[in-house]
Amino acid sequence: MAGRGRIKEKGSLSVKIVSYSVAIFFILASIVPLFWMVSSSMKDNITIYKFPPTWVPEVPKSVSVTLNYDGTDLKKEDYELDAMEAIWFTWKRMQNEAVGAMKITGVKDGVVVYKASMPSYKFTVGRSEIVPTMVATHATMKNKLQKIRDRKLTTFDYMEEGGKYGGETAIPSELPQQAANALKWLSESKVVKGKVLTIDEISDWKRLFDNYIVLWEMTGSSDSKSTAASYGFPHFLLNSVFVTGATIILQLIIGGTAGYALAHLMRGTISGWLTLFFVATIMIPEIAILVPLYLTMDKLHLVNTLWGIILPHTAWGIVIFLFKGFFEQLPGELLQAGRIDGASEMKIFYRIVVPMSAPIFTVVAVMTFIAVWNEFLWPLVVARTQNVWTFTVALNDFQQRRSLGSNVIMSSLVIATIPLMIIITSCQKLIEKGVSFTGLKG
Repeated sequence: MAGRGRIKEKGSLSVKIVSYSVAIFFILASIVPLFWMVSSSMKDNITIYKFPPTWVPEVPKSVSVTLNYDGTDLKKEDYELDAMEAIWFTWKRMQNEAVGAMKITGVKDGVVVYKASMPSYKFTVGRSEIVPTMVATHATMKNKLQKIRDRKLTTFDYMEEGGKYGGETAIPSELPQQAANALKWLSESKVVKGKVLTIDEISDWKRLFDNYIVLWEMTGSSDSKSTAASYGFPHFLLNSVFVTGATIILQLIIGGTAGYALAHLMRGTISGWLTLFFVATIMIPEIAILVPLYLTMDKLHLVNTLWGIILPHTAWGIVIFLFKGFFEQLPGELLQAGRIDGASEMKIFYRIVVPMSAPIFTVVAVMTFIAVWNEFLWPLVVARTQNVWTFTVALNDFQQRRSLGSNVIMSSLVIATIPLMIIITSCQKLIEKGVSFTGLKG
């Protein structure tokens, strides 16, 4: 009986269907590109462009080669040179394949002479310097050998008293693709002195994350404008963390105090005109003030410093406007009670207003974080040397290099996205509360 008397709104089912459909569409529209970015960050540079696209990255293969040196008379340096030629020249011809690592074992008269290995991220880092072309000669590798040692690109262990070799002594009749390609080149090579005794490959899932390790191994490009020191991606990431953190703190202090003054210390026409002035600054495009801003920083001797990046972002009109709107809704009785008790306005602000305003402080902090963390144009203009690059400027430099593929760029984007996702998800409730409060009064 109770169910018969219930009133149903006409068209409510259609509204629910449309609402859920739109919500699902936007969820998929957000998740699918994110999943593709993460997946691509674990692929090799050729698999990214395959059609139809592969959503699950292929597990890289670790190619193991045993070279036989029977009948040769080589010294330690000769073995090292031969191992480097077998690794680098072979990999150069297989650079577009999903090779995760190469391992070379040298054997002579049934005794292990050396073991050498290199993961894919080391090849990506050193490819442009060690093997920039397809030329494979002894002279080429001799010139690069010391650089390989200095940068520790390849591991080489020479066995003074090598143990007896107990592995396979014949090449399998059927080989996987990467092993077959490596065998073809090594068999035809006139550079590598060792003869292939056996070759094989296994899946190496740990090499899926090599594109991320590449970023930690990479350094800024060397040019006339750069400093003598070469900085890596962690340095650029720390610069971005410092710039973003300092900007957020200054925005909260300056914007919060200015908003409180407009909301509770200034009245009437003055407050209205000042608010209008701050709101009007929002309509000025950044590019229009780029040159005057740079000249100002130059006069202050802040060009090519982190503070030169930070200061222009410390007082936004939109931030002051949001703070003012929120503070106007706070109970005036509490503030008046503080004044009656003899508290100063600054003490009222930090002891009463700030604890009650966590939502708006969170909204401003997240809004500032997103804008400054992804800022590119201003850091590019004012940061002239590597030591003050933010990660966005460093990524731009990395993208100009032909040795880095889209897969490495994808991994850098994943790293840049992680802090945003963590902050937004952890502060979601306060963000919603802050937005709802700032929008109540119009």
